[in-house]
Amino acid sequence: MVGREAAPVVAVLTRAPSAGGKTRLFAALGRALDPALLTALLLDTIDGVRASGRPCVVAVDPPEACDEVARLVPDGVRVRPQPGGTLGDRMRGVMAALLDEGAPAVVLVGSDLPDLRGEIVERALAHLADDPASLVLGPAADGGYYLIAATRAPAVFDDIAWGGPDVLTQTIAAARRAGQAVHLLDALRDVDTPEDLAATRGPRARAWLAAR
Repeated sequence: MVGREAAPVVAVLTRAPSAGGKTRLFAALGRALDPALLTALLLDTIDGVRASGRPCVVAVDPPEACDEVARLVPDGVRVRPQPGGTLGDRMRGVMAALLDEGAPAVVLVGSDLPDLRGEIVERALAHLADDPASLVLGPAADGGYYLIAATRAPAVFDDIAWGGPDVLTQTIAAARRAGQAVHLLDALRDVDTPEDLAATRGPRARAWLAAR
């Protein structure tokens, strides 16, 4: 039975700006944590998602900060809490919940992708349309991935060294052990370093940097 979601959905996983994050980035910038930059990164990322024309859901950690994030995001963007657990548990939980609601495919991205473009989302969904049983990953420069997309919650979220340099390779290996084909998108920088921030084209992130 089809529930509330009848089309592919893009979910942005984020920490609420007031909850902190990007500690290494702020340390490298010589700045105290600034929720304004975290908000800028999130909103620039949402712009990239919305450029695809696909429904956008923002999944928030901690759950009690959903109202805070709902006040920040554009109209039409649904906000929901993330489940608890490891990063893998949370990604699996968000993907499974949206699929259970009726989405035929789910694309998960982080909230630090100010250079995300709508065509990247569409390319991921095109792979799934051609090969529905497959897994789509967008490699990040740090050895992780910035995007994961599937038509069912994949068995790739356990026993991953999250935050390490081998997240992508470990995830590909897990998919292959499960007999799942993997399609890779073009690499994209997320914002983890001052160099990443300086290189971004995201308008809000650039405005924050220009105002330093």
